[in-house]
Parts: sequence; C-alpha cells; structure tokens
Amino acid sequence: MPEAVRPNIRQGIGTLRESFRDAVSRTASARPTVAQQCAQAHEAVRKSMVDAFRCDFPAPPPASQALLQAVPPAPVTQAPAMQAPAMQAPARADARVAPPPPSREAQEVAKANAYTEVQNHLVRSHPLERQLAEYRRDNERVLKLGTKLGANAWYHFGIVDFDGVIDELEKAAALPGTIPEIDPQATRLLAALRELNPTLKALTRYQTMREFKEDGYKFAREQHTILVPRVEAAAKAMDAFGTALFERELARDERRMARLPEDAPARRLLATSLALRRAVQRFEALGPKADTAPFLAALGDVSTANRQLGATFDGMNPKASTSCTGYADTVASVIGHGRDVARDIKAKGDPSQPARLFNDTYNRSVRDLESCQRYESRARPS
Repeated sequence: MPEAVRPNIRQGIGTLRESFRDAVSRTASARPTVAQQCAQAHEAVRKSMVDAFRCDFPAPPPASQALLQAVPPAPVTQAPAMQAPAMQAPARADARVAPPPPSREAQEVAKANAYTEVQNHLVRSHPLERQLAEYRRDNERVLKLGTKLGANAWYHFGIVDFDGVIDELEKAAALPGTIPEIDPQATRLLAALRELNPTLKALTRYQTMREFKEDGYKFAREQHTILVPRVEAAAKAMDAFGTALFERELARDERRMARLPEDAPARRLLATSLALRRAVQRFEALGPKADTAPFLAALGDVSTANRQLGATFDGMNPKASTSCTGYADTVASVIGHGRDVARDIKAKGDPSQPARLFNDTYNRSVRDLESCQRYESRARPS
C-alpha cells in the first residue's frame, strides 16, 4: 500500500470506529446490529483496498466472518434512530450499509465550521466598523449643516445588504448539535442583522436613484438616527460572535497540541498558529494611545514559534510541502507589519496603513495554514 495514503485510511477507520462506539453508547440494545455493521464495513474496506492497491489487506477476524454469515439481527424497536431500512436487508459481504448517525462531537464540529464560514464572509465583505467610520466622515457635515459635497453628495453606506450572511447564519444555526459558547452569540447576531438589513436596503435605493437631490436629504436625516444605532449594535454582535469562535478554536487547538510529540511538525505548526492568534487578540485591543508592549511581546512569541517551525520544516525528509514553508514566510510578514503598527502608535503617527496590511496578511496566513494541513499529512494535528 502506498505510504502516502496510510494516514487517511487510518483516520477513516478511526472515524468509523468512533461512530459505531457512539451508536452503542447511546443505545446498548443496538449492539448486535452495530456489530454486524462493523463486520460489513470491515469487509467493504478490505475489498476496496485489494481492488485499489492490489495489497494484502487483513481478512476479518473469525468473529466478524461469523457475523457476515449470520442472519441479520431483528431491528431494535426502542431505538427509532437505528431502524434504517438498510439494516433490515439480508446480510451480504459487499452490501452498502447506511452510515450511522453522526456523533454529538461530529455535529458540533460541523456546526462550528458553518459558523466559521459565516464569520469569514463577514470579515471579507462586511467590515461594519470601517464602513461606519467612513459614513460618518463623509456624511455628517451634510446631515448637520446641509452643505454640498458634490454631485453625489449622499454617500452610500457601502454595504448593500446582509441577505447572504443572514441566509448562511440561519442555516448554520439550524444544524443539529449545541455549542453553548457560540449559539447564543449567533442568535444575537442574527437578530441584529435582521433589524439592520431593511435600513441598508432603503438607503441603497435612496442613493441609487439620487433621491437626495429631490428631497434635500430629508430621508437621509430621518434614517441617520436609525442607521447608526443599528450598525453599532450589529458591529457589537459581530465582535462577540467572532470572539466566541476565536476562543473556542484556541481552546481546541491547545488541547490538540498537548497530545502531540514535542518536535512533531504538527505541534510546531499549531504552536505558531496559536501564538499568532494570541497576537491578533492583542492587536485588536490597540487604540490611538495604547501601550504597545503587550502586543510587541506577543509578536516576540510568534517570532520564536515561527523560527522553531522553520527549523522543523528544514529538517524534514522528504522536504516539507511548499505550502507549509509559504505559511512560515507569511507569518514573518505579519510580524513585520505588526511591528510597523506599534512603531506608528508610539510615534503618534497614523497606523492605518500597516494595520490594514497586518489584517490582510494575517487573513492570508489563515489560508496558507489550511493549505499546509491539506497538502502535508505530517502537519495535520489528527
């Protein structure tokens, strides 16, 4: 069997094993049915391996062979979830067995991933706080004084609507499973976006049709007192939602890292990612007159972890995937932009440009990390 496929096969078998164990733990009386499913799954995997790789894959143990030849057990009446039609069909060595229901942990992971996709969408396309600052800069003089700013004096808010995000968030929240630290924040965010959405749509139409030229900014002034509080509420809900996701990911990856060998590439990769995310938390706490020492110390931790990661990659044989070495390079760029931010704050200058570069490069590092774990099996925490 090719060495490269062994980790994936091992992971798949482990997932099947955990699913079967979970089904038995929830319904002990289903043990005979689950035992036969295990035997059928083992035989199906064995045949697939032989066909795909022409390899000597172990035959089922005697107990499993006996199960494959036995009459299927009667369906368990007190466990409706186990009464799938496929479980009542005659047993055959090559039968396709309906997959067991996902475990509670698998449901939580799927739901958290869906929430993370929503958060990524928000970060990429709906920077509310930045849009609100630009809105105030470009419009308050018009709203307060009625002065002209040009032919298109009424500045469009910049976000047309939240229709797509609302749809994604509704679907994520409706997924099975419960995540106590995130579900309430998702509910609050959904309510805030639903309240804000009609106002944004109305102002989009107002700007598109140049109605401000007809009513002398009357509608704009009316909506201003509605728009700003709703945007502020939505921005606060977005921040709480993102923070809850962030904290959950940190705790999860800290547990993963603790289980890995000290010098394992996967551990070094997680250590660098964790240090970088803690630095991002420090970055988000910065203000115009903030003490930059905690942020610079966090960047120092990232630098130390990234050097160790680079040394680990250099010592790998075969060589590490270029997507992994690219991640280390991107992290180095994040550190540089972060130090530029701290320098400008100390000098009482304008840190907006290096701050934007820090954000953009950090987001690129997230994508590079995903690529590294996708294409380099030795870098995966599982």
